[in-house]
Amino acid sequence: MTGSLIKNHEAHFLPASDEIPPLKLDLANVTLYPAFGGYGILKKLADSDSKEYYKTLWSRSNEIPTWIGSCDYQQPFEDVLQAFSETKFGGARVTSGGQQALITLNDAVGLMRDGRLSARMSTDDVGSVPVPISKSEPIIDAVRKMVSRNVRRLFLEKGKGKFISDRTVIDFIFSPKSLEVARDQPELWLSEAVEKVDTKVPSRCETGSLDAAAKAMGPAPDDCLMTDEWRLISRWDLVVKPWRAGRLEALDN
Repeated sequence: MTGSLIKNHEAHFLPASDEIPPLKLDLANVTLYPAFGGYGILKKLADSDSKEYYKTLWSRSNEIPTWIGSCDYQQPFEDVLQAFSETKFGGARVTSGGQQALITLNDAVGLMRDGRLSARMSTDDVGSVPVPISKSEPIIDAVRKMVSRNVRRLFLEKGKGKFISDRTVIDFIFSPKSLEVARDQPELWLSEAVEKVDTKVPSRCETGSLDAAAKAMGPAPDDCLMTDEWRLISRWDLVVKPWRAGRLEALDN
């Protein structure tokens, strides 16, 4: 059920209820709370035996939490950025008066787009080399590569810049047709070739300032940018890398 919710939800993860207790880190202002997301589901599948896939589908969500930071609405935005950095996850829980919501890297990029945050760095400083995948490889191999390399996107070899993501994989494997395969022939569920998964194309951005790159970033959770030098720019690159380097500044507007 969690996979189907993620498939049909705008976000790529959902905050959990209070059933699972939080974890307190030995860091000021950082407490971890559970969330359920596509990446956690893929990690569970990467470790599962193919004959047990259908059984794995019926695992309880509280067995596969993704731990995200939590902040009160009154805390400084700096604490949210610290939560992103410490958890290596682009989302945090924010609370007020017993209500909870999510804040994501996309929200931080929006602040850059609006001129309220500025990253004093270049795309050359933060870009990364895309991780390749053959379109003939089975989906489960792609899943394992994402998990082992800790990436959300794999770029098709000879694919003219096209990529699959944790999001597009979730969309495919939790489609009604694929779930029928999981039920009737579980060992074949994730054996389909990568080429069956929908692909996306990164938006192009010029080599230059991260502030300018932020304006080119699309709204979908797995959107990304590619420079003319074929360097991948994600929201993490736009926000967390400059923050860690002490180069992300709040602007007075």
